[in-house]
Formats: sequence, structure tokens, C-alpha cells
Amino acid sequence: MYNLGGVSGISLKGGRDTVMVQGNTDGLSKATIAELESLFDIMVPKDEFCTREIIEKLCRLTTAINREISIYIERGGKILDVSVGDIGQVALPYMRTRRSKTRLNGIRCIHTHPGGNGTLSRVDLNALTSMRLDSIAAIGVFDGKFNQGYAAFINPPESEQEITILGPLSRIEFCHKELMEYIYERDKAIQHRDMVEVVDDKEERAILVGLDIYGEGAASLEELEQLAHTAGAVVVSKLTQNRRVPDTATYIGKGKAEELALLCRAHNLNLVIFDDELSPSQIRNLSDIIGIRIIDRTALILDIFARRAVSREGKLQVELAQLKYRLPRLMGMGVMLSRLGGGIGTRGPGEKKLETDRRHIRRRIGEIERDLNKVRDRRQALRERREKNRIPVVALVGYTNAGKSSLMNALSGSSVLVENKLFATLDPIHRGIILPNGQEILLVDTVGFINKLPHDLIEAFKSTLEEAVYADLLLHVVDASSPNLEEQMSVVENLLDALGCGQTIITVYNKMDIIEEKVFGAPVKKPTAYISAMEKTGLDDLVDLIAENLPIKRRRVELLIPYEDGHVLSQIHDQGQIFKEEYRGDGIYFFAELDPASYGRLIKYEIK
Repeated sequence: MYNLGGVSGISLKGGRDTVMVQGNTDGLSKATIAELESLFDIMVPKDEFCTREIIEKLCRLTTAINREISIYIERGGKILDVSVGDIGQVALPYMRTRRSKTRLNGIRCIHTHPGGNGTLSRVDLNALTSMRLDSIAAIGVFDGKFNQGYAAFINPPESEQEITILGPLSRIEFCHKELMEYIYERDKAIQHRDMVEVVDDKEERAILVGLDIYGEGAASLEELEQLAHTAGAVVVSKLTQNRRVPDTATYIGKGKAEELALLCRAHNLNLVIFDDELSPSQIRNLSDIIGIRIIDRTALILDIFARRAVSREGKLQVELAQLKYRLPRLMGMGVMLSRLGGGIGTRGPGEKKLETDRRHIRRRIGEIERDLNKVRDRRQALRERREKNRIPVVALVGYTNAGKSSLMNALSGSSVLVENKLFATLDPIHRGIILPNGQEILLVDTVGFINKLPHDLIEAFKSTLEEAVYADLLLHVVDASSPNLEEQMSVVENLLDALGCGQTIITVYNKMDIIEEKVFGAPVKKPTAYISAMEKTGLDDLVDLIAENLPIKRRRVELLIPYEDGHVLSQIHDQGQIFKEEYRGDGIYFFAELDPASYGRLIKYEIK
């Protein structure tokens, strides 16, 4: 049992320190706790690894309470911490100031194993290397007595093995000076210079956790790392668990959760990000084991959206999704929702609602939904106006960070925000462009898709995604350089199917400037273009494809309508887009854009 990274309980009473034993002390008598506290009064000689007195007391107490007991000893011989119980429950504040990349930290951990087996576990050895302890040692206790001991040490960099394990050791060997000599020899060999790692308490230091059910765990965690980077977190480590199905209680299983707790304390982490959406009970159980802030993939994406939303509609959509996500988790997230904090997973328009009760949150959800309905009505009115003018709409869709905004800029000459981060664009952006054949189209940039996109977010952003549903033509922008190209394309196609998009789709392979060759599997059936939006190559071919595949092929024409044929004026006004209208001596002049049917009826008035 190791307690690495938090705060030991120390209080002042009557002018002297009263040291509180850490960990799982539930059910222990005052006399037992007093005996455990008495360990702090024992000084270990500087040249001894442990003492007979300490061993006897540890063995006796371990048998009495049937729990592991850990002590942490500095090289000067002072016992710094005494802990009882499960892994990761207690932490050592002084570890933060003693961590070094080039030397040992000057602290050794000696702990007991009830049942007599003193063999060091994988978790034991992980604690040794990650915290750079002087040594990790275990005492197998049987019937209140020392049964066997093992001690492990970090080897110098040039060694073939990272760790040396000694054992089984007798009680006499366990106390011997040679074990301390091991520590000093290795510290001297390891130490080249003292480079203590400085950790910023305000920095979001995260570990990513996921399941590898279908062999896709690595790719999914890679994407999660991009999301974490976008949110401003520093990813220190990743943890993958091979399971057929998630554990209902802790997602990764209790044993793995305990190992995760150790890793968090070993690396001074303050954030755990899970690759799937967690249930309220899973969050609660994991919080009890790990003891630091926990968020899941959904909360992370919502946090990014909260940062990126600009328009009032976008902010309302994010707040709605946040509230729907948090409502069932008010109990499960415990202290996370009990205070206004900051940090990933806690910011955004809905942050001020975290102190409210369910009734207040439900009321706010109702208010937002009514506001969004008004916005959707206005959007529908604008859409009907566009349809009346018969301006074709071409929507850019694709996986997030595929280059949709870059393509929008390249085609329209606009300056839409372009960042190498996920979800740089949330609100739909409209730009009008003129094709070489004179036809005007409306280009729309939509929110990027992503794997495991939260359901509430899809629902909240339905009005944004409707731009794709009602578009006349879709450009599916693909990051051709992505190693997960096929999976990303599949995610987008599945979401388009779910939204009911049945229009023509042009597949646009972007970022061709950074790949060596076109290798995209089987021949594509859909219209396909190969471009580089940044280098502006392949755009002419793409524009030609757009013109060929538009269902509404409009034409710009000049018309002269004789005054006696004034009855056709209503057709031009109702079905065409007029750019210029003037009254001349021989009739009414129009410069307008017409659909094929209207053009066929008015062709006799065309000025050649």
C-alpha cells in the first residue's frame, strides 16, 4: 500500500506535533492508532535499512488489524509517514519537492503484506520507478511474525535491468547495512546533476484512460490526447485496460483503478480523463479510489465547446448540453459540483448553475430550449428566403480538424479562423462565391464531427447540423494525412446517414501536400477531388466538380422584357435572383440568375 502525492494530517496541540495516521483507519481502536503513531518516535540509525523494533511492531499491528501498513523513512532515519489500508488513499506532500529526473528522492518505503508473502507486486515496482524511491520493501507477515522480506532498488542507466530485487531476506538481512549501501551506490551512479522537476500547481496535468475492446484503444486515446491538448491540458501519461466490457462500478475494474491512483500520485497529476462517458456511480466510485478530479470524454468535449462558442446560439447550445449532462450527475460528481472552481470540465456558460438544485436546472433547460426554438424559427425563415431565391447551398462537412475552414478560406477568399486544434469552428459560417460559369452558391462551414460525439451535443447542435441536412450538395473534407482516415470517414458517413442526408457528396481529400502518395484503398464511387487547401492546389478541379454536381444549375443572363410582356416580370422576381433592373426606352432590362426551367421560359428575351 502506497500513499504518494497528497497531504498528511498534522496538527499542533499543546506546542508539539500531533501526527495523524493516514489511510483507512475506520474501526481501529484508539489504542491501536496510538501504537501506530508511536512509530514516529522511533529513529532509524543512518546506516541501517530498518530496525528490529520497527519490524516487530509492524508485524504485530498488521496481524491485529489484518491490513497493510506502510512507513516512509528518510535517509536521516526519521519516519515521515505512517499509513494504513488501500492503495492510493493518502499522499505525501514532501514528494513534490524531492522529485528529480536524475537522482533518487531520499525516501524508502517499507510496508507489510498480511498472509506471509513478501513478494513485490508490479504495482510495488511501478511505485519505485515512478517516484524514484530509494527502495521499496515488503515484509510478509504470518501469525504476527516476520516470515520473509524483499527489497527492490533502481539500477543505474547503463544496467541491463532497470531494477534489482533482493530476497527472500531474513529479518537480520532486512536490517543489514548492505541494503543502505545499495541505496548510496545507486544514487551516486544515477546522479549526474540535480535537476528537480518543477510542477506548476495551476497546470492541468492529466492521465488518459481508456478500454481496448476492439483493438482500437490506441487510436481513440490518440484522439483524446488531441482533445485534451485543445482544452489546455498537459498529458503526462496514458493507461489502457483490456476488457471485453466496461466494469459497471469503476469502468476499468477496481484493481486497475487502484493502479491508476498510484500513477496519479507518482506523477503529481490533478486530472484523469476517461475515453468514454461515465455513469454517475462510476464517477463516484472512481473519485473515492483515486481522490482527484475525474472527467470523461463528454465533459472534455463540452469544455472545448464552451471555450469555442461565439454566437448567442452557440453559447445556448453548449449550456443546454452541459446542463443535460450534469443533471443526472449532481450526486455522482460530489464535490466537483459543490463549488465554483475552474479547470477542464467545469467552465462554460453553465458553470454558474452548478450550485443550483435539480428544479432550478430543469427550469433553465426549459428556458434555453424556448430561446433556441426562436433562433431555429429565424434560421428557417432565412433558409426559406434562400430557397425562394434558389441560391444553391454547398455545405462543408467532415471530421474535426480535417481542414474545412482552410478550404472555406481558399474558395471564398475569406479569413475564417484556422487552428491546428479540434473544433476550431462551432458556429456555422456562410460565404457566397461565384463559380466560373457565373452561378452563385452559398458555401457553409459546419461543426466538425468526432468519434463518440455525445448524444446531447448532437441534439443541441441540431440546428447547426441542419445546414448539412438542407444543403443541395455536400463536400466531405477528409484529412488525407491521417493514419485513421478510414475510421474518420466512417464516423462522418454514419452521422450523415443518421441525420438523413441523402444528397450528392463530393469526397475532398485535403492536405495532399504532406503525403507522399494517394493510397486510399478501393476505388471510390463518389465524385472525388484531391487538394491542398493551404497550398491552394487542386481547387480548379474541385470547383468544376461542384458545378457539375449541383442539382440546381443556374445561369446568369441579361434580359430585355418589352413593356407589352409585363406579365413575365413576376416570374423573374419570384424565381430568379436579380442583380440589376432598369427601365429603358425599349423595355425593362434585367441582369439576373435563373434556374434551367425559368431560363427555358424566358430565353427569347435574352440579350445575346
